[in-house]
Amino acid sequence: MSKNSKPSFPKHCHICGRRLWGRGWSYAPDEPWPELGRRQAIVVCRHCYETAPRCDVCGVPLGPEHVHLPDGRSICARCAQTAITGAAQAQALFERVTRIVTDQLGLGLNVGTSFTLVDPQHLRRLAAEAQPPLRGDPGKVIGLFARQGRKRMVYVLSGLPQITLIQVSAHEWAHAWQGENCPLLRDTLVREGFAEWVAYKTLQTLGAVKKMALMRQQRGLYGEGLRKMLDLEQRNSASGVLDFCRRSE
Repeated sequence: MSKNSKPSFPKHCHICGRRLWGRGWSYAPDEPWPELGRRQAIVVCRHCYETAPRCDVCGVPLGPEHVHLPDGRSICARCAQTAITGAAQAQALFERVTRIVTDQLGLGLNVGTSFTLVDPQHLRRLAAEAQPPLRGDPGKVIGLFARQGRKRMVYVLSGLPQITLIQVSAHEWAHAWQGENCPLLRDTLVREGFAEWVAYKTLQTLGAVKKMALMRQQRGLYGEGLRKMLDLEQRNSASGVLDFCRRSE
């Protein structure tokens, strides 16, 4: 491509193939992984934007190449490219997260936590039984740290793209760390903001800048909490964030 050329904009809807007249909705891919190469955005027409069924992972309108998961969910072809459904691959990614959060963030655990993938029904039941109770709809939970007696487990929804599985695993590991280091912490903004910060720093280590930007733009509790922790890090360093979490109640 010459330096004077401009990138071409799709002329047809990626889902129905109709000619795009007027407005189209563009969905940019999350951070690509090197082995997948560059992934292009998809563009849909107004009709498909309003009527097409949505991906059960990312919410993008489903195209003809979508994939049905064994548990009944449907995901778009883009999410399916890196969807994690196998236990061995998921465990390897979780161990990658473990190395990052312990070696680079200092979030080691005295008592480790196990890890497993679960289907939506199982995770929904666990979320409904969680103590302290989770905020929001249990049906929308994609990761959970649970402690039952001596057993500690990180549960993550199967079928997530690998970058999302890494993000969720880091978030839930942070809750495991909180359980050991600040068990009296009840401030939800600090609890979830710190967990999002740990996920954010994990993605930063991996160079996932687009995913990091999406996290910073989140609304609600998670986004507000993350921005609070990033501001605290800027003023007091990463160790200051850990100390703040330990002191909070």
